[in-house]
Amino acid sequence: MGFISQKNEKSLYLIWLILLVIFAPVAGLVLNKDVFTFRSMLLLLMWMMVLLIPYVLTQKRWLYVTAASLLFVDGFINLFHWIVLKCPLNASSIFVFLNTNFHEASEFMTIKMTPLLLLFIPYIALFVITLKRIPKLSFQSTGEIVVWSALWLSIALFFTDNIVHKRFLRLAVPDVERALISFVKESGEYSKLKNHTLRQLDAKVTTDDPTLVVVVIGESCNRNHLSLYGYGRETTPRLQARQDILVFDNVVSANSNTLYSVMNFLTENNMEHHRPLDSCIHIFDVLHSSSCRSYWISNQAPIGLWENGVTNLVQSADVKTFVNVTSNSSMESTQIASFDQRLFAPLQSAVNDDTKHKVVFVHLLGCHTQYNKRYPNEFALFEDKGDRRTRAINTYDNSVYYNDFVVDSIFSMLKSYSLANSDVRVSALYFSDHGENVYDEGDNCGHNYSGSIPNANVEIPFVLWFSPSQREYLDARHSPIVNRTHTPYMIDDLFHTILDLSDIATPCFDKSRSFINSDYDATRPRILEDGNPYRQP
Repeated sequence: MGFISQKNEKSLYLIWLILLVIFAPVAGLVLNKDVFTFRSMLLLLMWMMVLLIPYVLTQKRWLYVTAASLLFVDGFINLFHWIVLKCPLNASSIFVFLNTNFHEASEFMTIKMTPLLLLFIPYIALFVITLKRIPKLSFQSTGEIVVWSALWLSIALFFTDNIVHKRFLRLAVPDVERALISFVKESGEYSKLKNHTLRQLDAKVTTDDPTLVVVVIGESCNRNHLSLYGYGRETTPRLQARQDILVFDNVVSANSNTLYSVMNFLTENNMEHHRPLDSCIHIFDVLHSSSCRSYWISNQAPIGLWENGVTNLVQSADVKTFVNVTSNSSMESTQIASFDQRLFAPLQSAVNDDTKHKVVFVHLLGCHTQYNKRYPNEFALFEDKGDRRTRAINTYDNSVYYNDFVVDSIFSMLKSYSLANSDVRVSALYFSDHGENVYDEGDNCGHNYSGSIPNANVEIPFVLWFSPSQREYLDARHSPIVNRTHTPYMIDDLFHTILDLSDIATPCFDKSRSFINSDYDATRPRILEDGNPYRQP
């Protein structure tokens, strides 16, 4: 170094640790700049400064090695996730990983095998250099005291501000650690549902008319890929041909994944008010208390960590039918073909049940990845050929095309039932739990995100079908629902809409949150799970 003293030269060794810390974020920036945030890189550097505090104050080398090793492990996990899934780690990824057996993991890595994994070679080499070139960071001279104190004070103020405003976990914790904390917290909350027992509430059906409400829950369906909503490809010809449905074009999901979305709309929880899942009121508590018979009919696997939360919640339904039970885990279930038409027979049985008041939930596999496993060959309208982007769009649009057949068939089934049972007031609702970004925004496919949620992840179809008697009844009670096709709505409040459709009176029902009610509050801010308001185009 010549003119640089040995002490100063060793101080410059800190650059190796800095390079180690920013390696994974820089790789993320290159791999997918649309979901990368410089904020995440800055957070890692801030935590690096925090981890160096013991070493700077004591000059014990093992404390530096410990700090560097922790940062290396963090970067290793995040780098792997960036390479394989083109986004930072999140709690959902951990749920999937822990629910994957060795065979599935091998198949997954075979699919995701890429030369980019060679990035681990320079990353590991950088870690070795970092451990060999330990910087000399002292707290002795006035300049050093000023610099280190200023840095630590700035970080302390930043942390304090986020703690005071209750956003520390969301804004001040790095991606990997935030994902781990969220996973532990959510796992504990969902496991408590295993012990949930139906509670008796003050609830009753307020009509003497027989009622049937069918709630069709789609999966990963982005309304912008439906020709029903103006998409250029003819993906929903059957629904478009119907003259008896109401199509709503301003409805979004608050969440970007199935687990959180379903947990919200099946309970009294919403984005403004959240209670522990084992203590809040569930839709099945209300249905049971009102003597309204409930059904859960699903083509999604009932096993696996992410399904277990939903399965534990719906175990309280009076009748439960899972048609997709050939898999050993939830991830495996998405690799096989279990077409949604398998739900028609159990749905028909539930519809024909002579119980006076019924609510039937139908949980589709819909447009879930892998898209090419979601439809029979005869629905392959677009060829599964071309580059990765073209194939993804084509197979996704095929899944939407098949989903059109499924939903239309359900509506037709209910129409036939209604014609034969005119005394029963029938309501049907189809929506998706969340959307899917199929290269609609940035070079990304899926519903993962970093920072702000893309609109494609939350913009969902929302379609209502009513029997003539139900339509007449609702229009007499409320302002005509046909006038609300452009009204803003977010499905975390679906709990209240289902109760309203079922004519159930209970203290936990809030008519201002029911989309079909005259007193519905359309001015409610639609804050998504990322903490940001939905940005309507």
